Amino acid sequence: MISKSQKRPAKSRRQGSLTVEVAVCLPILLMVLFACYELAHANMLLHATESAAYEGARVGIIPGASSDKIEAAVKGVLNSVGINNFDVNVNPKKINTDTKSVQVEVLVPFRSNTSIPPFFVKDPRFRGQCELSRETL
Repeated sequence: MISKSQKRPAKSRRQGSLTVEVAVCLPILLMVLFACYELAHANMLLHATESAAYEGARVGIIPGASSDKIEAAVKGVLNSVGINNFDVNVNPKKINTDTKSVQVEVLVPFRSNTSIPPFFVKDPRFRGQCELSRETL
């Protein structure tokens, strides 16, 4: 016969189960949260790159535009979202009255513009490109 002093309450038999559940689930939850954050950040970089190329091309099509003005417009867009390391290619380099269209290409390396280093890709670069016809007088 079992006496009352030898019986264990139901609560003490399950005392460590919550700790084990947290130890198993918390790393998975944190990994999913960081992955969502990084994917959203990569999406923001992609859209900012495309937007900067478009804004640079818009500046380039107006009369009196120059490569320096285009690069300044691209830099303004990218710096506003926290992107500091990027390359801008303007074609043609010298814009004059005979130029028919302006092409702007923006390259943003993901590795130098992210908070968590990418482990699953070698060296991704986001590329935004836009070509617009110039306005004529």
